[in-house]
Amino acid sequence: MSDLSDDSPPLRRTAALLALAGFCLYLPTLFHSFFADDHIYLSFKNRLLRDTGWSDIHRLLFERANPWEYLPLRDLSYWLDFRIYQTEGMGFHFSNLVWYVLAALTAGLLFREVVLLFRRDLSPRATTLAWCGVALFIVHPVHVEAVAWVASRKDLMSATFAFASALVLTRGMRHHWPVSAAALSALLLFAACFSKAAGATMVLFECALILAAWRFAPEIPTRRKLFHLALLLATAALAAFVHMKIGQATGIRIENAPPPGDVIERASRIFSALMRLLAAPYPLGLYHDVYAQGNWHWIVSAGGMAVLLIAAATLAVRPTLWAFGVILVIAPCTIYLQFTPFTTWSLASERFVFMSVAGLSMILMDICARISWLRALLLLCLLTLACAALTWQRVGEWEFTSPLREQEYARQPGFHNAIRDQFMHVLHAGGETSEAERLARSVGRPYARDVLLALIAANAALRQAATQPQQTQEIRAAILCPPLANLRNKLNVAYAAMRTEPDLSYNNLLISAEEEIKTRRADIEKHCGADVAGPKR
Repeated sequence: MSDLSDDSPPLRRTAALLALAGFCLYLPTLFHSFFADDHIYLSFKNRLLRDTGWSDIHRLLFERANPWEYLPLRDLSYWLDFRIYQTEGMGFHFSNLVWYVLAALTAGLLFREVVLLFRRDLSPRATTLAWCGVALFIVHPVHVEAVAWVASRKDLMSATFAFASALVLTRGMRHHWPVSAAALSALLLFAACFSKAAGATMVLFECALILAAWRFAPEIPTRRKLFHLALLLATAALAAFVHMKIGQATGIRIENAPPPGDVIERASRIFSALMRLLAAPYPLGLYHDVYAQGNWHWIVSAGGMAVLLIAAATLAVRPTLWAFGVILVIAPCTIYLQFTPFTTWSLASERFVFMSVAGLSMILMDICARISWLRALLLLCLLTLACAALTWQRVGEWEFTSPLREQEYARQPGFHNAIRDQFMHVLHAGGETSEAERLARSVGRPYARDVLLALIAANAALRQAATQPQQTQEIRAAILCPPLANLRNKLNVAYAAMRTEPDLSYNNLLISAEEEIKTRRADIEKHCGADVAGPKR
């Protein structure tokens, strides 16, 4: 048991200083350049964000800056950046830092409210424990990707709104469960869902809060408690429905689901990879190949589910911080387990566990509450300093984009997503055909390999036709159409193979080839017909 009977100013001040120092580690990101997906949102081609005026701001509700996602709040933040900073990269990175501060502050306030509601014996130390949680949250190295990458702002925004939703809900339950608190909590959850779809997972944590607090408020009518629960579930369900419909319309969601056994195995692999990133986030990786793991992932997944069940059983008897922490660790991961097949990922990324770090923070708070303030101080310093060393290293690795890509290729030379990125870079840079062919032949799946080789031939034909504009239409058709027809045929074969493909992220490679055709659709249809260009998405 802790030897403290009241708050501990030395521990509180140290935790606050560690949190501030941890945030300072990110200041160099202000001078970083844009990277990869940043260009989708911020390039000169994105007229929706760059040119839409104040009078047409409603367009952000009906159009998508990224054609694959409907995230109007995320798009609004970029639109505001363009109004304030024009094209200055430092401004966009500054906005990321602001959102990171807001995420940490709302998380800290949530931590404090949970202590005040469920652990009244710890009320004098609620602020101190919250600062301990914030210190770990800020300095955890998996957050570097979300903060340093402008394209990952959706993770920062979604977490901020999600934590604020749970904060309002918890504070409301401390003050007689007002309907207004439930409505505001649902509104903030809705904002989290349309900053990033993963924000919907916060409803699982919020349901745990409601159910744990249920019996502690016998004076509150049951119908009001049910209203809180139903409103949050309805909000998450509505947001999920909208995102699924958008995904269906854009082709991100696919109907060719692998067999159930493959779905469960992939979910287990993704879950174990995400847990590893939380516990041991080294080395840096833009994405992590979940199929590179052995069968030990079953042990991790089974252990995680067992801990989750124990945490749920504990909350049914006596609310504890560590049990809430376990739920908050696991809940945000559920949306990435690919039970519904999407073309996006069958892999793990560090930004996927952004909100899960808050769960680790709550577990640390529970530990600090059980030991003396001096031991808690020592534990906090050891954890944050170890994390700070990795965070500082990662911030440096994100400074220049070319070394970051080269580092990714060197660490995962056989991973098809890394191969695809490198292949497209060589193809667009006009590199040697032999290098592009070498990369294509290194892809593990024959159908994907054939698509890339056909894309090389089609790209060569397109370049040849472009360099000789004086050719007749018949000659241009003779040059263009056979390789493009071959590419279309290989794509059709590949899409059929996806019906039995357990690793759905191979579909990213096929989509990349489709994008190459789409950019030249008009010229292809003119000379070869719509069948070669393919169906319009």
